[in-house]
Order: sequence, then C-alpha cells, then structure tokens
Amino acid sequence: MTPNEEIKALTQEDLNQDMVDLGVGRYRNRVESAKGREAESETKYGQRLIRGGLPAFTKAIDEMVAGWDNRNSALWQLSLRDMKPSVIGFIVIKAVLDSITLKKNMASVSHFVGSRVEDQHRCDFLVRNNEAKGEGIVLGAQKRRGGLSSQRRHIKSSMRNEASKGLMPDYDDWRRRDKLSCGLTLVELLRHVTGLVEYVYILEKAGKKPTRYVTASKSTFDWIENYNDSKELFEPFWLPTADAPLPWRSIWEGGYDTAGTALPKLPFIKTSNMDFLRDNETRHVETPMEACNLIQGTPWVVNPKVLGVAQWAWGNNVEIGALPSKEDEVIPDVPNDFHDDEEVNRKWRRMAAGIYSRNASTKSKRLLTSKIIYTAEKLSASRFFYPSHCDFRGRVYNISSSLSVMGNDLCRGLLQFARSERVANDNDAKWLAVAGANAWGNDKVTLAERWHWAQKFTERAMRIARDPRQDLTWTKADKPWVFLAWCFEWAEYKTHGKINSTLPVNLDASNNGLQILSMLTRDPYGMKATNVLPTDSPEDIYGVVAENALASLKADGGDLARAWVNFGIDRRTCKRPVMCYSYGLTPYSNRAYINEWYDEQIHGKKREKPFSDDVRYQAIQLLATHVWQGIESVLEKPKQCMDWFQACAKLIADQNKALSWVSPTGFPVHQEYYKVHNQQVNTYISGKATCVKFREDDDTLISRRRMVNGASPNVVHSLDAAALHETVVRCNKEHGIYDFSFIHDSYGTHANKCDQLSSTLREVFVDFFSRDLLSEWRSQLQEQHPELDFPVPPEFGDAEIKQIKESTYFFA
Repeated sequence: MTPNEEIKALTQEDLNQDMVDLGVGRYRNRVESAKGREAESETKYGQRLIRGGLPAFTKAIDEMVAGWDNRNSALWQLSLRDMKPSVIGFIVIKAVLDSITLKKNMASVSHFVGSRVEDQHRCDFLVRNNEAKGEGIVLGAQKRRGGLSSQRRHIKSSMRNEASKGLMPDYDDWRRRDKLSCGLTLVELLRHVTGLVEYVYILEKAGKKPTRYVTASKSTFDWIENYNDSKELFEPFWLPTADAPLPWRSIWEGGYDTAGTALPKLPFIKTSNMDFLRDNETRHVETPMEACNLIQGTPWVVNPKVLGVAQWAWGNNVEIGALPSKEDEVIPDVPNDFHDDEEVNRKWRRMAAGIYSRNASTKSKRLLTSKIIYTAEKLSASRFFYPSHCDFRGRVYNISSSLSVMGNDLCRGLLQFARSERVANDNDAKWLAVAGANAWGNDKVTLAERWHWAQKFTERAMRIARDPRQDLTWTKADKPWVFLAWCFEWAEYKTHGKINSTLPVNLDASNNGLQILSMLTRDPYGMKATNVLPTDSPEDIYGVVAENALASLKADGGDLARAWVNFGIDRRTCKRPVMCYSYGLTPYSNRAYINEWYDEQIHGKKREKPFSDDVRYQAIQLLATHVWQGIESVLEKPKQCMDWFQACAKLIADQNKALSWVSPTGFPVHQEYYKVHNQQVNTYISGKATCVKFREDDDTLISRRRMVNGASPNVVHSLDAAALHETVVRCNKEHGIYDFSFIHDSYGTHANKCDQLSSTLREVFVDFFSRDLLSEWRSQLQEQHPELDFPVPPEFGDAEIKQIKESTYFFA
C-alpha cells in the first residue's frame, strides 16, 4: 500500500465478496467446472497464474497424459484422461501455493492435491453422465451447511442414488493410494516444469531418513513477497467482518452471516465428525454459546501507531520479535575435502540440514507476517469483528486466523478495542501498569513492584512513544509489539493524567493445565507452585523445575552435564515442557522443545556453543531427561490424576468405543481417534523414482494409544474452556463488561474493568472446583458404559479450594 493511497472503510459486502472471489474457492472450482467453464479464466488470481506458470504446466500435463499406456493405467490416471489439462493445472498450482505457507511435508501436500483433483473429476463425471440433474445437484451442494465435506457428501450420496435408479453409471471413488499417487506425480511435474516449488529435507529424528517438505523456490518466494501485486492469492479465506456476527443459537445458526452469499456455513463446534454434528444439530448449548457471542461481539480496530512502526520495520528488514528477517541464513561452501573425508562430509551435511530447516521455518514466518501486515492495512480504516466458534472440547477460537486476537505478539500489538473506557486516576491505571510490566517480562514480581517498575519506566516510554524508530528499547521486551502499544497508551496517560483507553489488558494464568490438575486433586504442593493458593509473591513453577534440573545436572558430574551447568539452565529452558506436561507431553516432544530452546540460544541470541555438534543429540537427550525428572519430582499428584484419566479412557477404548462427556457449562465433548496404517506409494517421473509414505485412517477401529494419550489433555481443555465460558457470561451480566480479549487461559478486558474480571474468574473457579469433578466425570462414563468398572479417582489432598479467592497471582 503506497503512502498516498486512500484507505477506505470496508463494508460487509466488500468482505463477503473478497471471501468468495479471492479465497481458496474450494467449492467454486467444482461449480464452474460443472458448468463447463474454466475457473482460472474468471478470477484475477487465475488470470495472474495464467500469465505465469500455467501455460507451460498445462502443456506438460497434456504431454504426460498422452504418453501413458492405457493397459497399465491406474484409476487416477484414467480419470485424468477425462479432464482438461488446464483445469488440472489450475487446481494443482492453487493447492500447492496454499500448502507451502503451512510448511507441509510431501505426503500431506500430495494428498491435498489428489483430493482436490478427484473432487473436480467427480463433478465432471456427474454433469457429463446425468444431463438432466447433474448440474442441479452440483449447484444444490452450494446450499449445504458444513463446508467442503458436507458438499462432497451431498454430491456422492446424490450420485449413488441416481446410479441406483439406473440414471447414470456408478462412480469409482479414488482410494487414498490413488490420491497420493496423483498428487505426488503432479507436484513433482510442477516442480520440474515451472520451478515454482522446491524440496527441503529436514532431519527430524536421529537414525531416520530426512522428511521431505514442499516449500517455495526462491523465485516464487520473491514473487510472494511482492504481495500487493497478487494479494488475491494470499488473503485468508475467512476474514473478520464489518458487521457484528450472528449470535449462535444452534449448532448451525450463528457466526458468519452467509445468507445471500456463496460462503459455506460453519458449525458452532469445529469437528470433522459429521455424525456428531447431526446428532446435536438442534442443540442449544446456552452458556458456551452466550460466551462465544460476547467474545465475537467485541469490536476491534487496528492500532495505527503500531501499524506504522510495523510497516517501517518490515520494509527496512528490521528483525523485531515475531517480525522475522527477510534474509535467509547463508549455507557455507562445501569443504574441499567433502568427498574424501567422511567425518567432514557428515559434519557439513548436518550443519547444512540445520540451516535448511531454520530457513524453511523463517520462510513460513515471512509469509505469515506478510498476511498480518496486509490484513492490518486492509482493515485499518474499519471497525471489525471476529466470528468465533469452539473446538470439540469447547475452547473458543477466532475463525479468521491471519490477523487475530489469538495470534502472535505482532497480531496482538496491532489490535485494540474499538470502544474505549475512561482511565482517569491511578486506581484505574494500576492494571495498565501491570500490563506494561508483564509485556516487558517483569511478571515474576509482586503487583506493587510491577506498578513501581511502570512508574520508573515512564520517561523512557514517553521517548519511545515520540519516536519508536529512534529509541528501540521496546524491542528488548518479551513481547515487543504488545509492549510498544502499551508505551503509546502509558505515555498519553502520564502526559494528560487521563486517557480513553483501548488497550486490552490480559490476566494470565500460571500454567492453567497444571493449575486444573492440582485443583482436581486438591494438591497443596501443586496448587501453591502454580499460584492457586495465596502467596506473598508469585511462585514460578518453571523456575522451580529449572532449579531441580540444574541440581541434578550438577550431581551427574559428567562432561556434558558440566557443559550444561556452565551454559546455564533457567526458567525459559523448562517453560514449554512444563506448560505442555498436562497436555500430553511425551519424552520425544520434551526433547524437541529443549532442542528448539537451544537453537534459539545459539542462532537467535548468538551464544557460543557449549559443546561440538558431534555430541549435540546426546547433550539434548541428557538435558531433556533431567528436565523430565525435574517436572515429575514437582508434580506427583497431577501425574496421578493424568494416569487415572488414561486408565478410564483405556477401558473404553478396549471396547472400541468413543469417549464422551459434558463439561460443567453443558458443552458436549466427543473424543474419537481411529487407528492409522502406514503405507507407501511409488511413482516414476522425470527419470527418477520417488516415493512417499503415508498413514490411512481405519474408521472402524479405535486407536487405544491415541485415545489414552488424548484423555487427560482433552478433559483439562474442556474444563479451562468451561471456566472461560462461565467467566465471560458472569462478567457481562454482573458487571456490565462488554469487551473481551480472551485466549484460553489469558483473560483480558479494559484496564478499569480488571478488578471485576479478577474477582469473577476466581469465583467461577471456586464454584467449579469445589465440586468433586473427578467423581462427576466418572459417573458420566459409568452411566454410558454400565458394563465397565472404572477405577476410583485419586484421593484428595488437604488444600482448600475457597482460598483461590485470596490468591493474588492465580491470574495476574
């Protein structure tokens, strides 16, 4: 967007048209093809692709199909003979471009491409073989609720019905193998012909072959970064709305107002289980829906000051927080003795693989950043809303994701409430001060100390607010973009003594998953370590685990252990493992989080390596083991609770049944994971043999392992979701709070409303966890499965739940 370009407020009609014309257009391809037209010729996005790589790719597809031997052709190859090469080319290029921003592996991209090609072929087959009703069936699918899967199901069932009447032939559905083979062949052909994409091989696990990822080639990436020239391609399909979303009244009634548009309807519960949605189609889940309505009814605007700084930083390649570098890390030249010395060869390849992996990750971050800034520019003159719905556990999510309240630090810094609240004295401003200290990273001290920290930082905040491009102190904050927004707000308050505040102020839980497990078992140690019980100053469970791990490393005494001690272990080392422990942390994921932390220290903060790369795997494994032991030494009672959830889930999974329960706010949770089978597809193209491995769901057999591993985190998530639902509704009804910035276990509103929010959320948790929720959950399972004998829950500790009301740092 140029500096002199006029920014106009968007209407809902504008946004609806954008979502239809510029989005992924999954259904539109099928409808336009069914009418015998080529979709790419009717959109700006398609026209741009035609001017680029589509002509050459279309020709290559035509030549490839013509060269196939009919006698040995697979089902997907026979299907492609019936399709226009230009249509196939359009689908493949669009699908691949959508996939590369998500860092998907080859198998995932290939299946995605193959599925879209089969959808197209199915519609072509229907229209061609049923002239009387075919096109009407395809058009009728547009009115179906539930998006692509619902539309596909409608078309497939209609085709079976027509075939049973003898009105058309049966359609042979592609197997997963067909989709993989088709997608793999076309993606490889696209790479070979156009150079649009390239492969990156990432070693994800020692002793295993590297995983192949599909990513943009350098020329493609340069084109993508000139985003505004081809913005139609990269706008997210679901955008915020200019009009307030429709209130949720049933599973299919609410959120986006799709009446009179081609937008598919989204359900209140995000799940792929259509049988579950049909069973609950008319269900009104009162409290969760009311909470979701209040959250999605909060109007937002873009913070123009933060946007200006973000545009400057992005345009000048200033790397700040979530804003990545525009430059790839350079891979050193191959050593002279690379081919002669096996050790040199191995070290260089390992080093190069690490750089490849980091560059692939950085590319994804750049694409995301482009989307965030572009969307912010697009919405900068408008007030907008975030239609929201729940996942299968009840957790509330914004449907639009590129610039979202639930996004990264840059997203949250760019967003502010559209409505303001008057902050006119220090009592109103105390939570504003706390917000600044928290964003800086000074959140492990008392609230009084945070207030004094903000007072001392006032002069610096004013300098930053006057010229954030000159005074870059704000970039050192833990959350620099949120902190920059705070500097603007705090400087105005301190200058005038009052402010119409629009800054969201969030109160964060101290690891809500562990808080919940500790409360469920009344565990005094776990409740104290996670600030559920009153303390004079905030407890830091991440720091406690780090201290335990450091102590055990010192006791270890080995060379690698001493190297870690000298390098330094702190709360940041242990934060992600501890955070994820209650959500199903495994030794493998624990090691991966430790490895990511180490990468950030070496490549992000440019610290000196404490050991050679030759022993890195052993060193990471050693530290991960000590961190794991440190976690379990602190969290004995929560672990008992997790084990109990798993034992109950195992009994149900052994019966090949799903696990279902209702949360304290009446939300129906349905956990159902199926077994998957490993298979391999081989193909031959461009003179080279290639293959991908894939997993195929068996929708008749429940996966005991996945059901058991998912039980504890899903119960915990359903409880944190229920607490959020109840808190939002009570805050609105009892205190007149109407603006909400809630992110699972981070509750936010205006600074002068935080006292009411703080007291309300504590009352909700006391009301919920004063009940014996474990026995209630067991009773639900027992009622559903009377033939099973579920184990009794773990014994309670002696902590008193009502003390939550006196805990200053429970959420702070």
